[in-house]
Amino acid sequence: MVKLKKTVTLGLVSVMMLSTVACSVGGNTGKEGTKTGESSKPAAPATVRILIDKTTNFPEDNAVVQEIRKKTGVNVQFLTVDSADLETKLNTMIASSDMPDAFLNPNKAKIKDLVRNQAIIPMDDLLKSNGKNILDNKGAILKGATQVDGKVYAIPRGWGFGSALAIRKDWLDKLKLPVPKTIDEYYAVLKAFANQDPDGNGQKDTLGVGAYFGGGSGYQTFIHFFAAYGVPIGRGKMVDGKVLPWVLQPGFMDAIKFLNKLNKEGLMDPEFATISNLKEFEKLWNGKMGAFDFTPNGTTQNWLTRYVENPKPEFEYTVIKGPNNQGGTLNLYLEDSGPWMHISKSSKHPVEVMKVLDFLISDEGDKLTWAGIEGKHYNMENGKFSWIKPYDDATSLRNEGGFAYNGVMNRINGFSVQLLNDKTKAGLKLAADNVIEDAYLYDIPAVELEKKKILDDIINEIFISLVVSKGDLDKEYESLKKKYLDAGGQKWIEQATEIYKKEHPEKK
Repeated sequence: MVKLKKTVTLGLVSVMMLSTVACSVGGNTGKEGTKTGESSKPAAPATVRILIDKTTNFPEDNAVVQEIRKKTGVNVQFLTVDSADLETKLNTMIASSDMPDAFLNPNKAKIKDLVRNQAIIPMDDLLKSNGKNILDNKGAILKGATQVDGKVYAIPRGWGFGSALAIRKDWLDKLKLPVPKTIDEYYAVLKAFANQDPDGNGQKDTLGVGAYFGGGSGYQTFIHFFAAYGVPIGRGKMVDGKVLPWVLQPGFMDAIKFLNKLNKEGLMDPEFATISNLKEFEKLWNGKMGAFDFTPNGTTQNWLTRYVENPKPEFEYTVIKGPNNQGGTLNLYLEDSGPWMHISKSSKHPVEVMKVLDFLISDEGDKLTWAGIEGKHYNMENGKFSWIKPYDDATSLRNEGGFAYNGVMNRINGFSVQLLNDKTKAGLKLAADNVIEDAYLYDIPAVELEKKKILDDIINEIFISLVVSKGDLDKEYESLKKKYLDAGGQKWIEQATEIYKKEHPEKK
């Protein structure tokens, strides 16, 4: 974690003055001392700078940002930087004492540092006075890492959707197989998908299940395998009074042995350890994959135009239960879904900042920042949404500012979610209704901050080496487990247990 320099706090303004924006135009002010007939000029809108991330380029001056300024009465200037460079840009601005009025911070571990160095302010009073929409939409998730000493210093983006296993229903129908519900049924389906030519091209060129590792970011595609054995992949779980990492939990080796079997029999993607996520997606889009665990927003929504088959593939979402009737997906902790929005202590216009943030998360602001201006970029008639040409093209809409600012505050269950198709909504509901138990930590164990890469590398080694192993899995696991514990894993267990019990005193 990058530490804030002392020079930052010395350069911060210690006393903030709340400013107001004049809403009336010209004329007599009516204030004592004003000469009869003398008109006063309207106060210029306050200018606030907000550092945000972006995933694509768009013009800085566009129709959407102009509308935001018009609706809020604030001359908001969005400072945009590529998502991967957001923290670097923030650190540079901190070091140069050039803090924006508000900013997105992608590093949860940095929040306490920002508070300790008095770089950001608590937002409780501002939320009460000018943050009604934020409280209505995100009040329930202003907890965990968002609070320090009982005060709210951060607003999480809170973007996230459950992951659900999608099965090619058309392939199942062709092979006269039911939608799998158990681990044994699932194995039979994957075997059939890989060996019985479900695409009918006369070749053995289909995968049972797709999966990619991607340096750890791809663990999502393995969620259902471990959930079937009660293991929340990537998270801790309370076992006999201690929080254990997922690779040490009961059930971990059962899931590993199942995956090892699939790998040996060629029922899962043999390239899982090295293939990029995009290349793996392409196998799904090109009709070479029978099952995939991913966010339904992609599988049955955003990817519909990418599928090359005609007719398009048909999917069914399902939950695979293991021998102890466990199964499902990971719980969503939207309060811990960053980046996090902060207001700088150096801001001269915190009230105006809050007004902008509150507008962005409002129903009106959410529609504006996602789809643009109604009547210009899109139409809503009888509850049915349609784009106005040429803004049905994503590039044309981005050039107008569409999609550009929707993630700044992200309205939970906002406009884009309301427009999801029924199949996708059903997949998301299935995920939400079938989360498995975990011991989620808001705080971060000190040893993880110190040795995160070392511990992560060992965990990745445990996972990959065991899935592809052709040797004695139990023996190899014992050796790797010792390596993890000796490298700091034992301290992680101790510190994680202490944190969890502190965060959940009712579970001591």
